[in-house]
Parts: sequence; structure tokens; C-alpha cells
Amino acid sequence: MTGARVFGGVLLALGLIALVATLGVGDGWEASGPRLAPVVSAVGLVLLSAAFLVWPGADLAEYVAEASEGTNWSTPALLVALLVGYALSLDVVGYALATAIFYWLATWLLGSRSPVRDVIIGVLIGVITSYAFSQWLNVQLPNGPWGV
Repeated sequence: MTGARVFGGVLLALGLIALVATLGVGDGWEASGPRLAPVVSAVGLVLLSAAFLVWPGADLAEYVAEASEGTNWSTPALLVALLVGYALSLDVVGYALATAIFYWLATWLLGSRSPVRDVIIGVLIGVITSYAFSQWLNVQLPNGPWGV
């Protein structure tokens, strides 16, 4: 129980630091501005960590022990490695292609049995998200060598 409260306190401190830091960013509270989303996230972290400090859960340690018994730790480790590879490949191959490859490999690691469907969904997610960010939000994601 003490470890959970310490963890909640650390999260609360990080949330407060993030909140103070984001209040100094930008000038307005526009939805597309640089301040609103980070402040909302920081406030959410502060509220959830405060709730975790007040009630860390009586059965938390028991649940964690039970959940970790049947966990195959190679899958989360491979997903973390895949995520690092995704982050490193964004500038090289572009957002759309990197996202399509990441989605396909992540679904394969998690046991999907429909690779063709996964490739199609990955390509759609990458292209539609890239288009939405560039055209509607005016945020340019990495294009890569193919301009996609």
C-alpha cells in the first residue's frame, strides 16, 4: 500500500510540473493552439494521481501478482522495441508508411490471423491520419522520400 501511495505522489508531482510548464506555453486557449491539450492532459494526470493517493486500491498488490503470473513478457518487450523502431523510422520512411508497417507488425505480434486486412487497415490509418493532420489541422507529419 505504501509503494502505491509513493507512486501516486510521484505521478502527482509530475502532473503538477507538467501543468505549471504548459501554462507558460502559447497565448490563448484555442483548440488548435499549443496550450489546451497539454493542460487538459496535465489536469487529468493531477486528478487521477490524487485519486490514486487517496484510494490506491485494497486489492492492487494481489491483482498485480495474479496478472503477472500468466504474462508472456516477450510480447510487451517486442512491442516496446517495435515502438522504438517506429519512432526512429518516421523521418526515414514517412508517417503514413511507418504507421502502416507498425500497425501490421503490432497486430501480428498480438496474434492477428488476418495479415491482408491488417495491412489494409494500417495503410488507411496512416494515409487518413496524415491527410487529416496536414489538411485540417495544418500540422505537417513526416512525408518520407515518397511524399506521402
